[in-house]
Amino acid sequence: MQESFLIFITKISLYPTFVFTGLVMFVTLYWVVSLLGMTDMDSVEFGESGGDADVSNLSSTGFFTGLMLKFGLYGVPLIIILTLISLIGWVLSYLYTSFLHHYFDSGVLYYVFGTGALIFVLVVSMWLTGIIISPIRKNIAKIPKRNAVSNVGKTAIVRTLSVIDKHGEAELNDGGAGLILKIRPDMNENSLKQGDKVVLVEYLNEANVYLVAPVKDK
Repeated sequence: MQESFLIFITKISLYPTFVFTGLVMFVTLYWVVSLLGMTDMDSVEFGESGGDADVSNLSSTGFFTGLMLKFGLYGVPLIIILTLISLIGWVLSYLYTSFLHHYFDSGVLYYVFGTGALIFVLVVSMWLTGIIISPIRKNIAKIPKRNAVSNVGKTAIVRTLSVIDKHGEAELNDGGAGLILKIRPDMNENSLKQGDKVVLVEYLNEANVYLVAPVKDK
């Protein structure tokens, strides 16, 4: 058992698997921090609807943005995209390390084939991630915007440790499982903390966030 564990640790520490091992550790830490309410999740959006950019010409939007659009990596929280890419990449690179890597275990070929495997695995991971999130993105796009506006005036509970200009989340009781909303302080109100009751003052459509103010005790 101990020997098998050591072999496993060795494999996930080899190039290129260790790159995805690091990514998996990062996203795991992020999810833990998010569950503790110390940060929130944002969506990757390109253009007004996330899909209006010219995906046939990478130079029209920038190489990185165009690449994300090509693979359909938009319209859902970025951490979900990174999580899927990391997990798929880790599995594929681990398989490479287990079955093919020992043929090139030293010298220049070790890095040449390792780099080739890294690029191949990354591309395949992005492609598969785009396929997986496609139905999720389409369902999110079907949610009427008026539902968001209709929440204005309602009371929610802050779930993050704090609410600042960069991040903040609140939970709104909608009579069902509850909604997790991205919120930002209204009128430079930076004293909000986890558990505070806030009223949704205004919905900012472009940023997909609510401006909130504390509920004053009567």
